[in-house]
Amino acid sequence: MSEPPAVTSIVDRLARLAATTQAVVLVGGWGIAEAIALPMVPDILLNLLALAAPRQAGRLFAAAIAGAVAGSAILAGLTIVDPDGARSLVLAVPGVDQAMLEAARRALAGGDPLRFAGFGPGTPLKVYTLAWALAGGSPWLLVPGVFINRITRMGPGVLIAALIGALAPAFVRRRERVVLAGYVAFWVATYVIYFISLA
Repeated sequence: MSEPPAVTSIVDRLARLAATTQAVVLVGGWGIAEAIALPMVPDILLNLLALAAPRQAGRLFAAAIAGAVAGSAILAGLTIVDPDGARSLVLAVPGVDQAMLEAARRALAGGDPLRFAGFGPGTPLKVYTLAWALAGGSPWLLVPGVFINRITRMGPGVLIAALIGALAPAFVRRRERVVLAGYVAFWVATYVIYFISLA
């Protein structure tokens, strides 16, 4: 008589997903979409996969950065071809308004890609990209700007998630329901606070 298949935890299933090509495509695709118009950041999935599979964190983070660069290039190209259309697209994203765009334009006025840096919730990358392209910023300097933004904005979260996953894997799996509920609550609270701060 054959034994029933072993029941695996949600975290174990996430770890298996993190090691696949599909995870790279999913994180990279999310990075592209978020850099153009998607309001939800890829960190939501990326950090969860880094928690479940810390050894895959670097590969998935690279995919998110590559997606952000590709999405920003698409948005910048659209802005050059159809500035009004690109502006309308970005301003239609929840939480983005003209005042935020103007603040980004002022911040990037000197053409310094280091001004793309940001920590924690704040002006979305798509707003910086739009402001940069509207001002005629160098497309070559846009790439390091996006890279800097993703490193400073996403890097700390990925690092923390991967460290927790590496240092306390047994705890994460034994208490996975509590950990996952806390993770969801964290992101809900982050977006609530972000939208309240914009009101």
